Amino acid sequence: MKVLLRVLSKALLVGLIAAGAYVGVLFVMCKVKVGENALIYRAGDVYNLKGGNTYRKFREFDPAKHYDVVVIGSSHAYRGYDPRIFREQGLDMFNLGTSSQTPLNTHALLKEFITEANTGLIVLDCYENALALDGLESAADLSQNVTSDAAVLRMVASMHDPRVFNMFTVRMLMRNEPAAYVDSFYVEAGYSMNTDSAHDAIDYGLDRTLELGARQPEYLVKCIRYCQEQGIPIVLVTHPLPQASNHPRHEAFHDIVDSVAQATGVEYIDYAFKHGLPLHDRHHYYDHNHFNQAGVALFNPKLIEDLRGKGYVKD
Repeated sequence: MKVLLRVLSKALLVGLIAAGAYVGVLFVMCKVKVGENALIYRAGDVYNLKGGNTYRKFREFDPAKHYDVVVIGSSHAYRGYDPRIFREQGLDMFNLGTSSQTPLNTHALLKEFITEANTGLIVLDCYENALALDGLESAADLSQNVTSDAAVLRMVASMHDPRVFNMFTVRMLMRNEPAAYVDSFYVEAGYSMNTDSAHDAIDYGLDRTLELGARQPEYLVKCIRYCQEQGIPIVLVTHPLPQASNHPRHEAFHDIVDSVAQATGVEYIDYAFKHGLPLHDRHHYYDHNHFNQAGVALFNPKLIEDLRGKGYVKD
């Protein structure tokens, strides 16, 4: 017994020394500046500066308020669904989309920020390039910018990647630092607007095949199940894509999302290439897949009309 206690004591001591060294190294890297920013941001591209669209929207979102609609997903979400257009139609909408957000990241946000009391409908934007990611890029953004430590810890627990734990430690060490930059495209309620049009040569990735992140379909199901358990209606939506996009790849993606929707009993509205809107690949997009404001102005009224027609939102 005494031998076991000595072994455990030594193991505990080694663990404490290692933990102290770990925190000490990161502390120095967070406090020593190289140029305008901390040294930690030179340690790897997985560390995001605090600031931008994500920083601002989570400080604007009020969990105590009721929103008729909350849109969530990747950059397609926060650049493709304008709360001002919803307001003109009598709907209070907030956009919790963030860059490269995958279902694995979305699940952590839903569990920390969304309840039946504050949300009437979840519109989860589904885009193949977002579901092809592993969630690390989004975790880097969210870990520095969301207002909930618990949301970041959920990603630490679910992603099984020590780099996400490092992000959480950096978050703690940089807690009192101000935002380092602003998103000049940010408008309000989580939405960022771009009025530019696509120009120059555009790569639509026509040679790419579909390879989803290994755990993203599983977490798409978890997102749906969480909303269902909370009694929050949820609809999956893919917003219109340029006609020059990779059709076979999207068809493969559609089949996967549609199978998830059917298995969980929710609706998947896929507007990718079937929408009846007079969209032009360059006039209504500012790059190979993101809407500009002209595209948003055409799409959002169509979406609202369809959501009303299907009974998801009030008249």
